[in-house]
Amino acid sequence: MSQVTQIAVDNQTFATFRTTLNSSLDALNTGHLGSSRPSSAVAGTIWLDNSATDTIAMKLFDGTDDLTLFSVNTSTNAITLPNDVSITETDPSAIPFAIALG
Repeated sequence: MSQVTQIAVDNQTFATFRTTLNSSLDALNTGHLGSSRPSSAVAGTIWLDNSATDTIAMKLFDGTDDLTLFSVNTSTNAITLPNDVSITETDPSAIPFAIALG
C-alpha cells in the first residue's frame, strides 16, 4: 500500500524534500493503492481500493463520494462493472463492436 497525505512539496530541506518527493512518486506509481481513499484526494483523484479480499476496485473520488469504475477479482482476473453501468455505441461504423459487446 502506498498513499501519502500530501502530494504538494513544500519548501523544506533537501533530505526532507527527497523523502516527500519519493513518497509522492511511489503513491502515484501504485495508483494510490489502499483500503480507503487517500487523505490527499481531491475531486478527480483515481485510486485503487484493496479493502476486499482478492479484489481491487478502481475508484474515482468526485469530491464527495467514491465512485466504483470497475473491480478486478485478483484470483480469477475477472473484471466486474457496477450494475448501473451501460455501454452504448452511437457510431454507425462500430455496429459489429456494439453487437459483440451485447
